[in-house]
Amino acid sequence: MPKIPTFESKGRLTAEAPSIKTGIQMSPTATPAAALLPAADALVDYSIKKRDIAEKIESQKIVNGIKGDLDITIQQQKDNINEGDALSNLEKSYKSKLSEKINGLTNRRVKERVKNLLDLEYSGYVNKIKKNSYLSLEKETEKTTNETLTSIAAEYNQATTDEEKAIIRNKGVNVISTVANDFMFPENKKKEKLDAFDRVLLFGTFNSIAGTENAVENIIAKDKEFGGEKTNTNEEFSAGVLNAYETKIKEITIKGDPNADYDKAKQMIEELKTIKRSNGFKLDQGIVSKKIDELEEKLITEKIQHENILETSRLGKELNDFKDEQKKILNSSFYNAMIPGRDKAEDKEKSIEAQRELDIRVDNFLKLNPDASPEEKKEYIKDIRRTLSDKYQEVNIEKYTTFSLEQNKFNLIQEERQINTFMTKYLQNPNSEEAKVLKTLAKLNGYVDKNGQGNVAEFYNEYSKILANANPKQRY
Repeated sequence: MPKIPTFESKGRLTAEAPSIKTGIQMSPTATPAAALLPAADALVDYSIKKRDIAEKIESQKIVNGIKGDLDITIQQQKDNINEGDALSNLEKSYKSKLSEKINGLTNRRVKERVKNLLDLEYSGYVNKIKKNSYLSLEKETEKTTNETLTSIAAEYNQATTDEEKAIIRNKGVNVISTVANDFMFPENKKKEKLDAFDRVLLFGTFNSIAGTENAVENIIAKDKEFGGEKTNTNEEFSAGVLNAYETKIKEITIKGDPNADYDKAKQMIEELKTIKRSNGFKLDQGIVSKKIDELEEKLITEKIQHENILETSRLGKELNDFKDEQKKILNSSFYNAMIPGRDKAEDKEKSIEAQRELDIRVDNFLKLNPDASPEEKKEYIKDIRRTLSDKYQEVNIEKYTTFSLEQNKFNLIQEERQINTFMTKYLQNPNSEEAKVLKTLAKLNGYVDKNGQGNVAEFYNEYSKILANANPKQRY
């Protein structure tokens, strides 16, 4: 029987459709569309990054604005010694400004970023508030303490017994100790404060001792009582003593004061030179010695000035008294209510006018002749009194009024017709009454001849020019 050829299948049953397999290979990104995928991803990443940068900038600008407002609050609370109150004010400002800035924002990411940034900053602001409040408390405590100690020192200087002084000093020591404990001062700082207080008490005592009997001995004793060089260095001791003596000397050497005692001040300077501390330190040496010499030189100069002021004052009073006497004489030449014939209103008016002119002329003379001797000044006053007496005796007060400083060089206001009439009479008779008036006017206004008499011609020529240039309303 013939055999039928057979074969063994090496495949497997499948539902897949038959396909043709080739040897050609292609990259999945080789197509144009596939090549665009990385670029699209990069563009998305850049857009996100750009948005993030913009939000950072926006957030930081908002934070900077709020920080500026908080800085103002910090400055406002700088001197607030109440830490709790200062922190409360900071918190109120923080919440208010934050709410004001972010309430209108729609971007939640920006809001969160702003809050996160401010949270980082806020603790720093709290620390600033606490530090400033503490420093302010220290400063205010120091100020109040100093004021209290100054008051205690004044009380100490007014005490009259050692027992009272000891009690008052202890008050100051207690004040310093309390502050030292409150602020936890180290022992060396507490000692500095106590020594400084004792120094104030000691130097205040020096001020009260300077210029008194046995001052040198009492100063040395007080220095030892307060610890000597253990409490105050030689330089500090010198400064305290020198200041006490300078202050006292200044009090008793006021220039021009009749009660000033420059001799006593000189004695005090000599006394100052003898002061020697218990440790052997001499005050009169080095820089202090130079200051003492300067003080002595200044005192010598001021004493001369003082004496000149007193002498000027004495002479001024003497001259004023003399002028008042001359005015009384001048007044009596015209007016006396008790003498008939001299009790008229016209007489009183002449007297007032004459005295007024004397005052003005004497003042002008003194200004122009400040170096004139007292006798020369008195002689001028006496001479002008005589001249004015003659002038006002001879002039009708209703027709003639004394000078006006604003009108002309001669200080005169007079009718042109009157002057011309006087001049005519003068030319006719140089010894007439009218001539005497013109001579007096000429002399009063500085027009004199070589014999010291009034130069009428020169006076009239100058006065005529003034009258000619005067406004008619001023002349008539």
